[in-house]
Amino acid sequence: MKRAQQPSAIAALLFCLLTAAPGALRAQEQSTPDRPAAPAQLTQEEIERKLRELGISKEEAIRRAMESTSGGDERLRRDASAQLPRQTPDSTALPIPVPANPPPPGAPAIPGFSGRAGLDSTLRPFGYDIFALPASAFAPLTLAAAGPTYVLGPGDEVVLTLFGETKLSYNLIVNREGNVVIPDVGPVPAGGATIAQFRERAIRRLSTIYSSLGSSRGAATSLDVTLGRNRTLQIFVLGEVNRPGGYPLSAMSTVLHALYEAGGPTVNGSMRRIAVSRNRKRYATVDLYEYVTAGEQSSDVRLQDGDVVYVPPAGKRVALQGAVARPGIFEIRDGEQLGNLLALGGGVRFDAYADRVHVERIVPFDLRPVVRKEIQDIDLRFESVEKLRASDAALESGDVVTVFSIKRDPANRVTITGNVRKPGNFSLQYGMRVSDLVRTADSLDRNTFADRALLFRLHASLRRELIAFHLGRAMQGDPVEDMLLQNEDSVVVFAQDRFFPQRTVTISGAVRFPGTYVRNDGMSVTDLILQAGGIREEGMSTGIEVSTADTASIEVYSTVHRVDLPAAYWSDRGEREFLLQDLDHVVVPFDPRHSPQQFVDISGYVMFPGRYAILNANERLSSLIRRAGGLKPGAYLEASRLVRKRQNAGMIPVDFVSAWNDTLSRDNITLYPGDSVTIAYLEDVVYVRGEVFVPSAILYKKGAGMEYYVQNAGGYTEEAEDSRTLVFLPSGKKWEPASFFFPDPEILPGSAIYVPRKVEKPDTTLPIIRDILTITASLAAIIVSVVAISK
Repeated sequence: MKRAQQPSAIAALLFCLLTAAPGALRAQEQSTPDRPAAPAQLTQEEIERKLRELGISKEEAIRRAMESTSGGDERLRRDASAQLPRQTPDSTALPIPVPANPPPPGAPAIPGFSGRAGLDSTLRPFGYDIFALPASAFAPLTLAAAGPTYVLGPGDEVVLTLFGETKLSYNLIVNREGNVVIPDVGPVPAGGATIAQFRERAIRRLSTIYSSLGSSRGAATSLDVTLGRNRTLQIFVLGEVNRPGGYPLSAMSTVLHALYEAGGPTVNGSMRRIAVSRNRKRYATVDLYEYVTAGEQSSDVRLQDGDVVYVPPAGKRVALQGAVARPGIFEIRDGEQLGNLLALGGGVRFDAYADRVHVERIVPFDLRPVVRKEIQDIDLRFESVEKLRASDAALESGDVVTVFSIKRDPANRVTITGNVRKPGNFSLQYGMRVSDLVRTADSLDRNTFADRALLFRLHASLRRELIAFHLGRAMQGDPVEDMLLQNEDSVVVFAQDRFFPQRTVTISGAVRFPGTYVRNDGMSVTDLILQAGGIREEGMSTGIEVSTADTASIEVYSTVHRVDLPAAYWSDRGEREFLLQDLDHVVVPFDPRHSPQQFVDISGYVMFPGRYAILNANERLSSLIRRAGGLKPGAYLEASRLVRKRQNAGMIPVDFVSAWNDTLSRDNITLYPGDSVTIAYLEDVVYVRGEVFVPSAILYKKGAGMEYYVQNAGGYTEEAEDSRTLVFLPSGKKWEPASFFFPDPEILPGSAIYVPRKVEKPDTTLPIIRDILTITASLAAIIVSVVAISK
């Protein structure tokens, strides 16, 4: 829970740090109608104590606050930045653009190695890519223990704790004079001393006041000295680095931290001779290769205020490529030899050819007057890999060292593939023959073609010779066919199906599982029918048609045979059976006398609604209603409907009154499977929909026309297209008004009136006139021009 609360506590302290600034910030603390009041302010001592508990410095907290404050608080950001330590122009990091590190793909970016013949173009200068990550990833921990070698200096906070008979605790700062002022004791020198040395000094001074305090184990009071908040150092990073300049760093920082802040050495900078100057003297030299190759930080130096980290230009460089674990372009120090270079490259790989190492060398300046050519090729030979690893061969700047790989040619390998149980590569034994190789591969698999197999033999010219042999005789020990094998011979064994593929027959019609089946020797029509699940109930065992591919004539595709089987077709055996040939097609016919029952549904106001089977192909609508017990009282035939699922026909407008009263009427239609009949109940309303003011159901009035119902629904709206009003009768038929002087047909109860909306068509008259005038004007201008030219 404590860890989860830390971010919110930091956020609150950041705000207090900003709002605790004097001057202009005080005016912002006052609440306004559009700005809420700031939280209660903390004193500087309370803020510093809270920050110590959280393990961050005041400068770090102010920087976080500046980063989290957005545009509306720009003035707050300026005032907060004023609290940060000011840097002189000389100590400000220069705004130098950071080059890509490591170099982009392509030729090496190091002069002297680009374009070298035989040099791998993907090689990169070794070690520089560790600085590609942001510096924050390698920042020192502010809560880490200082260690016994930590040297105190001005700005460090020292925590003194007395426990035992006397219990006291002080958080004290080392002042600019290098002293720690202990209450009631006075100043104690701390600058330049380690924590252990300062503890001894503090014990000597405090024991004059607290007699029970001592350094021995038997003392009644003990003193514990720890480091609270460490100071900030000003470090300068110069030379061949990406961002040279001065950097404020934690007192826990080392040379590596400073280099990470400066973006690391450039590709032209040294990784092995990084100098640290302290008090105008060379203090230490850091080799980054120890850190990169082994993670060793023993040569890393903890920095002090004013230290200068200088990265000189790179020294001798040598390229290492080939069968090594870590190829690259390495910087070598004076005295380092080939063995040292191989160690930097991670050693040789397991497939390295250790007998010879090639060196391409640019002739040094002092030898060029003697040697005519500027580039020499040197072969170094070794008796063992141990001597290669310990080689003392000297290297020169610009050398390209290549460690070759072994030749991957097998010494005793033969291969067998195809129709054997365990194909693959096998060891060639002395006197091994083809039959021995087959037995080594766990013998032949089933369905093997024994009349012919192939042997591919590789000659010294890398050309392969194909030798065919009789596999069956070879397995029987025939010395001619059972040939002696040589290195890299490859035997191929074929399956029988490649030469005699399995053929099929097809069955369709009145069987349970129609489809394609494998034809076996002696298969008859009865056998195929049984594999297909037998003849269905509606199928016939007589009149079976078998079509056979006709290969004797070009114009005839197939020959048809008719086969009659008994009712108990499964008992048909012997000479009467019709044997099938490859690619035959069998059709078992359906019995035309057998037809499945078909059903229709009837619901609504009939005596016995439900599902009924169709009696025959000519059964009609009135017959179905009578079979359902006839009409119930209140049945309204005019609004009854018939819906047909066949071909998604939907509702079919039928005059049920005519169909019921006259069986010979055209409306007494024939029923189809899936038809659904609904006998409606009498409705006494007419529905009005669409562009009327009150779409609703209007009470039916005998003899009333369309206008009557529209007016009772509020009349037409302004968007109504009254000339296209539609009326549909309850049966689904469209109502048509009578012509001339005949009265309109009656609008029956349950009818529906629909008033459509006007369709606005765009007026294209003006654009057409404009286009015509434009064309006319253009023609007139052309005519005038032609006349002028002709004159």
